[in-house]
Amino acid sequence: MRAGAYALLLAAFGLSGCDRLTGEADRKTYDAEAIGYACRVSLKVPEDCMQENDGHSPTSILVGWKKANKDIEDNVIDPSMGKNSQEAALAMSAPAAAETAASEVPSAATKPHKVETH
Repeated sequence: MRAGAYALLLAAFGLSGCDRLTGEADRKTYDAEAIGYACRVSLKVPEDCMQENDGHSPTSILVGWKKANKDIEDNVIDPSMGKNSQEAALAMSAPAAAETAASEVPSAATKPHKVETH
């Protein structure tokens, strides 16, 4: 009976480290950091992000948030891409659209001739 209890105890200790053996613990950490990064890019405060993702490590979420903040400060990413990205895209494409429209205006030499009908 004691041998069975020891075997069960040994198996429980052995299986408790499976997350480390399979890399599952690292994946959970990287997921939490990615969530924190995305929260910073979407202009959320870390506290809101942690409350929305209470199943993830708050420390890892904060690490990801700080990485995104550093990237924004170093101008690696554009901080406006999180909000109003559609308006920013329209503003950036407006000068190009104006140039295209101006170049497509027909001149007097390219106007079609009127056809007279009787």
